[in-house]
Amino acid sequence: MAKEKAIADANFEIVPDDGNAAKKPRRAPFKFSMIGLKPGDSITFESTGVIVKVASDNTIEYNDKEYTLNKFVTIFLPDEKRIPAGTYQGPKFFTFKDKTLWALRLEKENNE
Repeated sequence: MAKEKAIADANFEIVPDDGNAAKKPRRAPFKFSMIGLKPGDSITFESTGVIVKVASDNTIEYNDKEYTLNKFVTIFLPDEKRIPAGTYQGPKFFTFKDKTLWALRLEKENNE
C-alpha cells in the first residue's frame, strides 16, 4: 500500500496533497517603494525601538552600515524573541506610523 503524501496548510493542519492543487503565486520580495517609502524615511525596529533610515529600495542604514530588513532582524533581535529556525520576515518587525511594514504592504495590495 502506497503511503499518501500530505502537506501542512496555513493553519498547520496536515491535509492530503493531491498533487493537482494550484499553488499560490509567491509574493515578490518586499521593496520600500511598494508602500511609498523612499530613501531618507525613518522606520522603527519594534523589538528594540531603534530608529533606522531607508537607504535604498531594499536596504536600511544603521550606524553607517547598510542591511536588508531580514539581516538586521537576524543580527539585532533580542535573544528572548528569537525562534529556533532563525529565519525572519523583516517587514513584520519594522513599523512606520505605528503600522508594520507587512500590514502596510497588505493594505496596499488589497486596495489595488
